[in-house]
Amino acid sequence: MVRGIPADNRVEVLAIRFMTTEQLCAELSVSRPTLWHWRNSGMPYVPLGTRAVRYNLHDVLGWLENRKMVSKASQGL
Repeated sequence: MVRGIPADNRVEVLAIRFMTTEQLCAELSVSRPTLWHWRNSGMPYVPLGTRAVRYNLHDVLGWLENRKMVSKASQGL
């Protein structure tokens, strides 16, 4: 077991990539204010206390994918 996690789930847990605010900003090429705005718009994050947070990169990318918009011009309208 890894800290109470059954061995068969260990690979999944180890594959989760938690990132700091700075790391996620660099990964997505966005500013801290943009990330803060996205968090207030529902982007998933994990609070670690009153000030520290971490982000699961997979969850954040999924959230962004669900917010994707397609322009009317690209739809031929």
